[in-house]
Amino acid sequence: KMSKRTRSEKGKSVAQPSSYVPKPKRPFINEVAENRFINLSKRNINSGRYVVIQDFEHLDIPQILQNNSLNDFLTIKEQVYTSLVPYFYTNFSFDGNRIFSRVLGRNIDLSIGQFADILHLSTAGADVYTHDLHDFEFPEGESALTASTLIHGDNNPGLVRNEVVSRFTLTSQVLAKIIFYNIVPKSGEYSHARGPVPLIIYCLLRGIKINVPRIIASHMASDQIRMSGRSLPYGMLITHLLKALNFDLSSESPDDPLINIDGVLLKRMEAQLRRHAPEQPPVPPA
Repeated sequence: KMSKRTRSEKGKSVAQPSSYVPKPKRPFINEVAENRFINLSKRNINSGRYVVIQDFEHLDIPQILQNNSLNDFLTIKEQVYTSLVPYFYTNFSFDGNRIFSRVLGRNIDLSIGQFADILHLSTAGADVYTHDLHDFEFPEGESALTASTLIHGDNNPGLVRNEVVSRFTLTSQVLAKIIFYNIVPKSGEYSHARGPVPLIIYCLLRGIKINVPRIIASHMASDQIRMSGRSLPYGMLITHLLKALNFDLSSESPDDPLINIDGVLLKRMEAQLRRHAPEQPPVPPA
């Protein structure tokens, strides 16, 4: 790693490191990206949420996350450079196993393995991004019903297609929140878990390894986050990537994400769970 020069040294002429690029590069990889930027630059940024893992000890969450080596990833805490995130998505592509983008005129070109390393993740495991409980290849003897039983704490077959998060067990609800903010972020409407989300919850509960970096790269490349009105996700992760790649962010102004996934959120969820508890049917008169 090059040591950073202090401000007073910056003006002096020094031998430039070999990676020095004297001429400014264009901010966009092509004209299509430039047009895309007009749309993306107005978006809200979804920063992601730092998870205070030990607040969920009694729900066995630390162990569940540890089994999928997610602890270091979910405790990434960074400021968010809201002005840079639109450039990241404007120039972003994920092809085969390579992640490509351009920020501040500098190319980012990473293998999925390098991307995973920066995010403290492993590429081992199932690619579940385009799957759900109904087309997943389950372990021997398991099925969508087994998965639904784990997620709901109830083996009623009628729940297999349920998407309403408030009907999940509290542990599954916490995992849904973590997924909604940090793994497959969505814009608003956190009441329903669709697509790969119930499958990811099942895999986490069962200790089935999933390829989280591939989920993230696929989601970063997806059309759904480019639809109008959607927030651009993974603000903290993008900062983490830029820092790991030694981008000079000193002239950019960052924002601090303020909300964590922690005990405060858990108390709210518990209160909601009590409100939604199924009512006991009245005892018929004798």
